[in-house]
Amino acid sequence: MIFSKSSNLVATAVSLALCSSASAQELNNKDDKVIEQISVVGKRVSHANNVVKLDEIERQSPNNSVLAAIKSIPGVIISEGDAFGGDDWSTTISMRGFSTNLNEQQLGMTIDGVPNGGSGYGGGAKANRYIDSENMASVEVAQGTSDISSASLEALGGNLNFITKRLSEEQMTTFAYTNADHDATRYFVRHETGEIAPDTYAMFSYSQTSNKRWIDEGSNAGAERQHFEAKLESWVGDLAITARFSYDDTEEDNYNGVSIEQFNGNPDSDRLTGDWTGTPYYDQNFAEGWSTLRENSLAYVKLDYEISDNSSIQFTPYYHVNKGRGDWMPPYMNAAVDAEGNIVDEDVEDGSTIKYGFTDPDGNPLQPDENCMAEYGGDPMLHPDCYQDDAVAVMSYRHTHYQKNRYGFTTNYNLELDQHNLKTGFWYENSDRSEQRDWHEIIDASQGPSYDEAAYRTQYDRSYTTKTFRWYLQDNINFDALTLNAGVQQYLVDINRVDNFIDKETGKINSDSDLLASLGAVYDISDSLEIFTGFSQNFSAIKDEILESGLADLSEIAPETADNIDLGLRYQTQDLNLSLTAYTINFDNRITFISANTPGAPDYDGENGTYRNDGGIESQGVELSATYHVSSNWSILGSYTNNRSEYASTEISEADGTAGNKVAGAAEDVLSLSANYFNGDLRFGTSMKYTSDRFGDKDNTDVLESATIVDFNLGYAIPIGAGSISAMDVSFVVSNVFDKDYLAGGIEGSYFIGAPRTASLTFTANF
Repeated sequence: MIFSKSSNLVATAVSLALCSSASAQELNNKDDKVIEQISVVGKRVSHANNVVKLDEIERQSPNNSVLAAIKSIPGVIISEGDAFGGDDWSTTISMRGFSTNLNEQQLGMTIDGVPNGGSGYGGGAKANRYIDSENMASVEVAQGTSDISSASLEALGGNLNFITKRLSEEQMTTFAYTNADHDATRYFVRHETGEIAPDTYAMFSYSQTSNKRWIDEGSNAGAERQHFEAKLESWVGDLAITARFSYDDTEEDNYNGVSIEQFNGNPDSDRLTGDWTGTPYYDQNFAEGWSTLRENSLAYVKLDYEISDNSSIQFTPYYHVNKGRGDWMPPYMNAAVDAEGNIVDEDVEDGSTIKYGFTDPDGNPLQPDENCMAEYGGDPMLHPDCYQDDAVAVMSYRHTHYQKNRYGFTTNYNLELDQHNLKTGFWYENSDRSEQRDWHEIIDASQGPSYDEAAYRTQYDRSYTTKTFRWYLQDNINFDALTLNAGVQQYLVDINRVDNFIDKETGKINSDSDLLASLGAVYDISDSLEIFTGFSQNFSAIKDEILESGLADLSEIAPETADNIDLGLRYQTQDLNLSLTAYTINFDNRITFISANTPGAPDYDGENGTYRNDGGIESQGVELSATYHVSSNWSILGSYTNNRSEYASTEISEADGTAGNKVAGAAEDVLSLSANYFNGDLRFGTSMKYTSDRFGDKDNTDVLESATIVDFNLGYAIPIGAGSISAMDVSFVVSNVFDKDYLAGGIEGSYFIGAPRTASLTFTANF
């Protein structure tokens, strides 16, 4: 152990300090290739926004996912299951009362402006599937209102644009090794070619990361990730070309959500187990059987052409492949039967299923003794005392297979005419997603989780096609100190579902938006102070998962919308950057999944429920962010948000008693502070984040108690300049220094435990 303590530790480390800096802005010609560090709080626009700086990213661990970089942004609450971000299942993000989690995706994400394809668990991919932290330059966070050119179907509450680093003009190879708690290791290598052709540069990088779960270390459950990136930049006259490819192969064993009572009983256990018992009722919680397997490949080519001194056009085609699997281990067999009661290998019309937990020695299903009083989880079917002595326990390994192929393009045109800066553009995407679920028999439930590769049941096999077309038009009008903007956009979205069992379309839905307006103004009070205000109508399209439920009345479901108003100040001098924003949001037509399953019981079939528009949310709040350079060596960063999000009064919310209740997962107060020192070779810093009490459920009965989490980082750069090694770096980070027990996020009734104190050590060498 790097950091000894009786409780488990998870490791984390500082990112490479010797990697080349990068600009957050896309450059249009080869004369702009000078690379500078980012040092702004927000861009000069009419809505709230923050830019995560490069030095903030470099204080994170390379073991961390890139999502961790946004945790200091005003009002953002992020949870990833462990300190490495090694579990997409448990990842939750909340901002201004909007959430991205297992059930909701209300925050957009883009990679260098390219849409990520959605952030849902089944077929989606967040930014951590596309970027290594060492290759990231910045994150542009638009709270409430996204840039009008942002391409996302989920940007209801804002957008996160993850920007990769520009390439170095010098040839250089970087190697880094991280060693951390929980058997965590990480290898990273990047080679920058320098100029390989006139005004042409390239980069290749590869990383391999692994760690075990911080809970129940007795098992080998954990995460394994391999990641590759390649990038090319070239300038040909007035044309700038950027091509990028990323490949990510991840296998993650999940963390499980717990109730408030379970957390209070044992804050170090998520109720998954690390040992196989031979009893299916207990082994359904064997951690190695709760898994997420994903492969993601994303390629794009960005063509940026300067037509004239006052006009330019950008065209970006892209292609993305996502495939993988989600695993669970139900403690019984769940066979499909036809109308005559015969067991068949796939679900049929007018058929049903038969569940059984034991068979006789010949494999024939058994039913429990009707007079047996013993039970597991309220079900005698799972208890061995309810069967004959020679009964054999059986269980399943359930696989849900995901596949998504999508292609599309974005195009943006800019024209400056006198006082006007006109922007217009299009986004087109065709997304084909398939989902199939099959059930496999565990070969010997008394011995371990090995399963028969041949499925005994295919529950469903469906395909979904989503066609998206979006256009926008905006005019920025400059009156010296005053800039006005007015824009309009519209989404045209069509979705259909095909049942591959019968090769027939079984559902379709139109999710077009109305014309969505945006208005704003920025006024320069002085050279250092500006006031801004903005109004926008935001939109989130209906998702294809709604077509998964045959119970949903599609004619009654409308897309989600939100009206956002910002009013704020920005102040910027050489030493102080400050932003203050007041906002109000009206969120309508919130889509909610209504489960028909018994509360608290696992839904292994996964099809019991329906969707409906469940009313709206009203939010008001204030956000403050500041950076102050105390001296040439010291800087202080801080942010504070006071947010009040409540369920609006509607017929549904009045009926279920939630009208006026606080929104689940939305904290009222979030405070983040950090102090950092840099003096040539030495750097260190500490940060804290306070999150106030918040409710976990819409009935406001579950309280997630407040938590203050403190992190520490230390690094030292060693200039060498001898032989092939030009420089070395050593960095050490501890997160959750005081080992605070807390619940970090989740969904109603099921909350993920925050990672304990964590530590790691990273060695870096440049050649």
